[in-house]
Amino acid sequence: MHIAIIMDGNRRWAKENNLQKLLGHKKGIENVENIILWASELGLKTLTLYALSTENLQREKDELKNIFDLMTNFAIKNKNKFIKENIRLKILGEISKIRDDSKKALLDLEEYTKDCNKILLQICIAYGGRNEIVRSVKKLQEKNEKITEENISKNLDSNLEPDLIIRTGGNKRLSNFLLWQSSYSEIYFTNKFWPDFNKQDLEEAMNFFDDQQRNFGK
Repeated sequence: MHIAIIMDGNRRWAKENNLQKLLGHKKGIENVENIILWASELGLKTLTLYALSTENLQREKDELKNIFDLMTNFAIKNKNKFIKENIRLKILGEISKIRDDSKKALLDLEEYTKDCNKILLQICIAYGGRNEIVRSVKKLQEKNEKITEENISKNLDSNLEPDLIIRTGGNKRLSNFLLWQSSYSEIYFTNKFWPDFNKQDLEEAMNFFDDQQRNFGK
């Protein structure tokens, strides 16, 4: 099973708890570490996390600095854990647009875990669904290949289609996330802010998925 998560609500969680934004993001990335292990324990084959959108890159410099600091620390800290837990990392998006040390740490972890095969963790960074489709079409034009659905799919950052998309934080929209790949994904919304989303919440979302009748338009 492939689950994708729009991890929304870090800043609102911090505000609700009378904390600075930084602590909301810190708590959120701690929960990323939790969700990876829970997903592996529950037998997921692929987990895709929306960590930073192309629009998020327009946030205040101080907030972006804190986010990139957390990303760098996450990649360095989890190197041995990912090998131990057999987790393969793949980065989606235009990672060239983020800070150099964060980019290096994440790409190093991606290379370091390339032979792991228990669960694939895809993290979307500097990512936008429309942008991904445009970049795929440009690749086809450069290679002078025919623009077809199959070829566009092959040239995306990832053509793996999520069975279920979860969005935390109460908003009910996709926010430019996996627009091509989500054509027939089930979508589950929860009012819980991302830092509070726990293993039981993940299991409830999976139970929701199990109750759906999927016929893919047939």
